[in-house]
Amino acid sequence: MSRSSRQVLLLITSYTALAVAWGWRLHANDAPPKNNETLLDTTRAEIIDRLTTAPQNLQPPALLQLALLPEKEVLALHEWLKDLPEQRLRRLTVQQGPIHTPCPLNTALVFAELERADAPLIEDTRLLISAAGDRLEEPHKLAALARLASQAAANHEPNLALEIHQRACESEIATWENVLALADAARVARRPAAALKVVNAWLAPTASRLEAKRRDDALDVQTALLLEGTRYAEASRITLDDLRSLKLNDAIPPRLMQRAWLATHAAGESAELLPWIERHLRTFPDHQFSVEDIAAGKNVSADYLRWLGESAAIADRQNQTNIACDGFFRLAAAGETRVMARLHALATQIGRGHELARLFTALQRRISILELAQALAEGNAPAPARDLLAAHLKTAPNNRAGWHLLTEIDVMLRGAASAPQLWEGFLKRFPDDVPALKRLAQLQINSAQHLQALRSLLRISSVDLDEVTLRQITALALQLDDLPTAVRSQQLIVQGSKQASVSDVLTLAALTSQSSDADSLAVLAETVAQLPAPAAFQQSLIIPTTAVQAK
Repeated sequence: MSRSSRQVLLLITSYTALAVAWGWRLHANDAPPKNNETLLDTTRAEIIDRLTTAPQNLQPPALLQLALLPEKEVLALHEWLKDLPEQRLRRLTVQQGPIHTPCPLNTALVFAELERADAPLIEDTRLLISAAGDRLEEPHKLAALARLASQAAANHEPNLALEIHQRACESEIATWENVLALADAARVARRPAAALKVVNAWLAPTASRLEAKRRDDALDVQTALLLEGTRYAEASRITLDDLRSLKLNDAIPPRLMQRAWLATHAAGESAELLPWIERHLRTFPDHQFSVEDIAAGKNVSADYLRWLGESAAIADRQNQTNIACDGFFRLAAAGETRVMARLHALATQIGRGHELARLFTALQRRISILELAQALAEGNAPAPARDLLAAHLKTAPNNRAGWHLLTEIDVMLRGAASAPQLWEGFLKRFPDDVPALKRLAQLQINSAQHLQALRSLLRISSVDLDEVTLRQITALALQLDDLPTAVRSQQLIVQGSKQASVSDVLTLAALTSQSSDADSLAVLAETVAQLPAPAAFQQSLIIPTTAVQAK
């Protein structure tokens, strides 16, 4: 509903109530109307206009009260409207006001004053609202403070917004939502300690306002504020103490586990968490599966894999090799290829190579040899990756992707200097492999072997030549004074474009002008004819070329 529509509705409501009130008065004492009716009506109309900016739930009772307001108080409102903005708000909150308080009309006028363009400074308004005492009921006081905090945040005054939220949280009827708003404001102001003090008070054993279902929420906020305030050791101590307070057979709450993980990692005390992760893992049904069961396809939960990974990583950092290796075996069996390289290193180190070989064999039902080799190579284990892949290629000599990966691994093992020779060896087996030809050409260009690079690129069939490759060919051909090749590659660039650029056509014209080849001239003429340019410009591109031909 638009503002004008609301004003009409409010006017109708107000004047209806006013008519009822005046009818009752006239019937009661049969007194004639006073001469200041116009002033009273004007005042009521202006008050109604102001009330449209107050919260909607406050408007109906305020309008009803306005309609029944004695003339004396309406006249007092008329005088109040003449005051300066700060004085108006002061009279509604801490000084003698135009109407008796607390009442719906006074409350609605306070909120209306907060929304006015000429409202007092937020800092001054906050002090007046806080000092209003019983002239403003506590729920309304909290709502007004929340509104002021929002205004302060919108004005990029984070510290003021934080102070206002702090004042709201001091109220006896403050809710957990007020505390959350305080925590958000503290983060923005980069003053987490201000909110932490309040959260700790709510978590104190003597606190009665925090519902049991909110306790985990409060603990999450407490940990987050401690970490944001770089109080890592304190956060770690609190969460570990919570873990130690659990009974022997109690399951570890997932949220407590997460808080402890965040805190101990930040404090560099993750080793302290390892026994608790191991205890947590034992509560998962997935933990009862063997490595062979998991490798055969038993479904395991993502949460179990997450904590299994944390356990293995922590144990690995702490040189607890057996625990780490057990964890990596289970992760690898579940298809987590990212741990393959580390698993290979640990299993080889502690003499579990046969177990690893059995796992790789079992995994091949779900994961290809190429994926296993790729995972090993990406994990900085190229040698075992090569051994695994080379054994496979003996039985699959035509596996192009396998040979491609083997060449990449060999480059890793032998160094970049051997890369051209290795890719040439690959191309002897698969001479039409486009990616390999491009890679070889780039290596040759990097080594300033321009003639060899051009020859490599020219081995690519015309259907596989993209624009980037064609431009490389043109540049190399010009560098090597190979005009026919340069003309041909530039022709393919122009002919392959839906709308050839003027610069490409100019390049083609310049190259063709140095050639007397009739086919090249025909291609140029056909291309120029398609340009959206004046005929004179088109002719200027062709005439010098034809002149050279005639000469």
